[in-house]
Amino acid sequence: MNSKKNAVRSSDKPIPRISSKTAKNDPSQRVHFIGIGGIGMSSLARWFLAQNWLVTGSDASKSSITQELTKDGVRLKIGHKKENLSHKTDLVVASAAIPLDNPEMEAAKERGIKIQRYSEALGEVTKKYKTIAICGSHGKSTTTAMVASILIKAKMDPTVIIGTKLNGWNFRYGKSEWLVIEADEYTGAFWNYHPAYAVCTNIDLEHLDFYKDLNAVKNSFKKFLQKVPKSGAVVMNRDDKNSLDVSQNIKNINPIFFSIKKKKRIEKLRSILKVPGNHNVTNALAAWHIAEEIGVPQTTILSSLSAYKGIWRRLEYKGKNPNGIIIFDDYAHHPTEVKASLKAIKDKYPKKHILTVFQPHQSKRLIALYDDFIKSFGDADSVILIDVYNPKGRDTASLKINSDSLARDINKYSASQKAVCVGSHKNVKKEIDKMVKKRMISPSKTVAVFMGAGDLSDEIPKLIKK
Repeated sequence: MNSKKNAVRSSDKPIPRISSKTAKNDPSQRVHFIGIGGIGMSSLARWFLAQNWLVTGSDASKSSITQELTKDGVRLKIGHKKENLSHKTDLVVASAAIPLDNPEMEAAKERGIKIQRYSEALGEVTKKYKTIAICGSHGKSTTTAMVASILIKAKMDPTVIIGTKLNGWNFRYGKSEWLVIEADEYTGAFWNYHPAYAVCTNIDLEHLDFYKDLNAVKNSFKKFLQKVPKSGAVVMNRDDKNSLDVSQNIKNINPIFFSIKKKKRIEKLRSILKVPGNHNVTNALAAWHIAEEIGVPQTTILSSLSAYKGIWRRLEYKGKNPNGIIIFDDYAHHPTEVKASLKAIKDKYPKKHILTVFQPHQSKRLIALYDDFIKSFGDADSVILIDVYNPKGRDTASLKINSDSLARDINKYSASQKAVCVGSHKNVKKEIDKMVKKRMISPSKTVAVFMGAGDLSDEIPKLIKK
């Protein structure tokens, strides 16, 4: 392909808009988001705001995200009721977690209002841009943030829709032809997208409430990556066996591979990256390759990566508690992610006591990957487990395999009593205080890493509060 010469220059053609002639004080089109408090949903809602749609929404509970959306101009209701849906609504966008019998979904069906899931609505948006989609079982949020940062540094003015926060934002409205998105594989969401370019960080056994086995996961990624046209490019991880298997079966396009065996690039990245962990070196390498492919100069790529400070809930430094315990918040909820994050922390703080507070996410994941979970806490000196987080409508609790059994089996595997289950996340602070009181840990020599994709991080402010 020969797009590099003019890739950095923005297109002279205007981006097609859903709403062609609307005024901010009198939007002509209305969209309603059900489950708007999700990080991805809120990002997409902001795209519609930028298009001058009147945006309404609802969520089950208040959060910092719903408060921010209200300030941005979203008309938002807490709780799901038919009355939340205006008769003037043109489009309803529902989170993947919203059931069909949700009262607002039923109201939309009764009134003949068009309904799209988040991925379907985002898929329509991707048609309007030159889209770079970052997929992968692990690292896609970080890699998306890195790619977005590089394009911003390169003055390519991209629009960015991401399922996390970068420098405090999860949506950026650009005026160029470029769109950078995080492409999630759950329920085959990314099959709805239309990428001009794609990055695949890795492929792992994940989302077992949807995929039957690893073969199904690999086929899902293959189906998505084959959507990239010949004029584009697919960047893949040569060091990941599952990615390599999939790459050999992608039709019409030859993947561009990145590898940690490229020693010069790896040494350069290790010398400039501020975020810890080998997994972040790999993420940066993927971002480097796609940016290079679309024509960004190497000096700009490295300048951007050296300035990158991380994203929300990816080994995010939260501060110290009054006793001096250093606290990090991390989204890791898969054994591969747990191991990578703990190794990064151990490398950064080799002489500290590493205390991990972990909330397993979904019983099906815990059961399917149980043996891997048992072995994933090797770099932790102490482990506090809380009850499994089972989102409504996605999972049910297991009586035999749960956080209690995981604590017991971690202790058997490590031949020490380093793991304990405390039940509710409300007991975490009490347990840490007990560990300090019994001198099981020295606060000034301890790093606590809160891990999970559920609601565990809600406890962090209580620990830091003085």
